[in-house]
Amino acid sequence: MFGVGIRRGVSPVMSQIVARQFSSLVKPISTFRPQTLIQQPEGPWSSLLGLIQRRFKSRGNTYQPSTLKRKRTFGFLARLRTKNGKKILQKRRQKGRWYLSH
Repeated sequence: MFGVGIRRGVSPVMSQIVARQFSSLVKPISTFRPQTLIQQPEGPWSSLLGLIQRRFKSRGNTYQPSTLKRKRTFGFLARLRTKNGKKILQKRRQKGRWYLSH
């Protein structure tokens, strides 16, 4: 008697929403098999996939400072040796730079 009145008050849309929300609780747990997620592809392609996955792993290590290389490339004596280097020093002097080069 009381159950009939309650069922009439629930709309079909509401019952579908409730069924969707709790449908995962009704399913048996035995359907989940984690070993299927762990399996790796076999054959020659597995090594290629490993290389592709590791390609972007390390980042941010591109600048390895070396004082010797910096001085040889951008130093004052290196600027004096070339025509364009002398232009750079001249422009920095005109601009009033305190440091002309490394």
